[in-house]
Amino acid sequence: MDASKTARRVLLPVIVVVLAVGYLAVGQGGLASAPVTTVQAPAVRGMASMSGTVTSAKPFKAAQVYIRNVDMRIMYMVFTNAGQFRAVSLFPGNYEISVTAKGFKSDVQKLAVKAGDNPKIKVSLQEVANSNEGEADPLQNVETLASNRIKVSFDLYENIYPSGAGRDVAERTCIICHGENFLPSQPGSAAVWNARVDRMMGKANFDRAANSYAEGLLSYRAQQFRFSRQDREDLVAYMVKNFGPGAPPRNVRTVQETPLDEAKLGKAMFMEYYVPEDPPGQGVHAPEYATGPGAGRRRIQDVRFDAEGNVYGSDRGIPRRLVKLNPRTGERKEWVTPHPKSDVHEVLISPDGMIWMPEHAEGGVRSYLLGFNPKTEKWDVNVDGDPTDVVRNGIKWMQSQAFDSKLNLYMGWIMGGALAKYERETGKVTVFPMPSTNAIPYGIVADRNDNLWIADWGSGKIMRFDTHTNTWIEFTPPTYPGQTRRPNVDYQNNIWWGIWAAGKRPGKLAKLDQATLRITEYTIPEQNAQPYDVSQDLEGNMWFADSPTADRGAMIGKFNPKDQTFTFYPKPQFAADTPKIQLTK
Repeated sequence: MDASKTARRVLLPVIVVVLAVGYLAVGQGGLASAPVTTVQAPAVRGMASMSGTVTSAKPFKAAQVYIRNVDMRIMYMVFTNAGQFRAVSLFPGNYEISVTAKGFKSDVQKLAVKAGDNPKIKVSLQEVANSNEGEADPLQNVETLASNRIKVSFDLYENIYPSGAGRDVAERTCIICHGENFLPSQPGSAAVWNARVDRMMGKANFDRAANSYAEGLLSYRAQQFRFSRQDREDLVAYMVKNFGPGAPPRNVRTVQETPLDEAKLGKAMFMEYYVPEDPPGQGVHAPEYATGPGAGRRRIQDVRFDAEGNVYGSDRGIPRRLVKLNPRTGERKEWVTPHPKSDVHEVLISPDGMIWMPEHAEGGVRSYLLGFNPKTEKWDVNVDGDPTDVVRNGIKWMQSQAFDSKLNLYMGWIMGGALAKYERETGKVTVFPMPSTNAIPYGIVADRNDNLWIADWGSGKIMRFDTHTNTWIEFTPPTYPGQTRRPNVDYQNNIWWGIWAAGKRPGKLAKLDQATLRITEYTIPEQNAQPYDVSQDLEGNMWFADSPTADRGAMIGKFNPKDQTFTFYPKPQFAADTPKIQLTK
């Protein structure tokens, strides 16, 4: 493992595009069936290409070749196949080229590239000393804008989590949501562990409202976790014994190598478009935006394509912004939201081109649904997401959103356990509480029948909301309870989602067949898989974003339901989450 890797949560200062080198790939454009078309791509006028050879004294596999255009703030990354690589459609400019592989790295080469150039590059790899230490962020699997990087050592799961009653409790409670590395990375005293469990059980919620949607999730009445008084005693005793004040911070070592197919990787290319740096005294460096969650840095969360192929994203740094990228030219634009200190998590574009962003406000501030008109570049809509306070909590956050066939917009109250409906014709807002206690809706998608499908992060259930009758149905997968986010619908109207690994329990992709209401799960062949978002291409493959660990990089995964095979594409940024993926039309 490479100790230089750093685990962090959603620190994605770029917009990432995956494409096939040498081909035009037609991706998802809607729910209707469509023929698959793949054609050889001609050279793009005004662009350049690059190819080369990577050598080393020892064998390596699927080295990652980083090709950075320093003028345009664009990073291209391709993979080697048998030591060879090729990158196409490069913008002219000054480049820095470097290569990494497991246990190897190269020096940086600088090169000026003009339109029509096709330089041949030779790169030599040098060995990098391996270490049993790395840098981790215990807050990676906690829904927060904060981070807390610490040094950790790595060990086997069984060594970090010796068998016992406390481990059994942790594996069906804490580890489901926080993952296997959260607990051992932050040892503490008995008082500290009791305070942590008190928070999860909602001890302070008797005379005040919850400060986060996790607070109070682990109560004695939470049936999905089956948490008893004896479980609490066993859990705290286990934490103090194994992760007490004298224990070193540790993470579970990745021993199961992620399978990589060089032939497939050799045809793929990533492009990262970095958002501009704010000048001194402006943007994130302005005094009025110096404090608060997300302050001091830019942070792209959600990305969406419009009908013209432009990409819009939410910037959760303060001030909050809507950003736009034209991937064909590299041009970028951005607009500050009407309430710059209120968080914005999601972006959704309606068929008429309007761009919608629900707010994620704190500190007693109201959360509004924002509508941006890209034609006038004005915020045309600014609507309270819960005008009658159906959600009875001082802190409540809107997050995911989806349209029905009438273009009514639905938003999930991730902090509040409810679904809001905004009627486009009348401007009326109606809020529907969810049926489950402590429901945490994380991801909403509409099917062809105008049903809304919602992932309940608080339990691992999938919920269906019938927009015709305003009624709910819950579906419990075989792997339950579990951590799940962001369901999606395929071209056959089936519902797909990911289930995160929990200790020895592997990560899964799940499919609910709407014709039979049967749920099928597929095990992801990767240690500690953390499938975030899912999306189907026109060939029926399911693509998913896989979050990183401290010693295993972030991935984009592809699952072929026909032969049930998986393909993994390591991302350029080792430790960057990908909360949302979308395929081009």
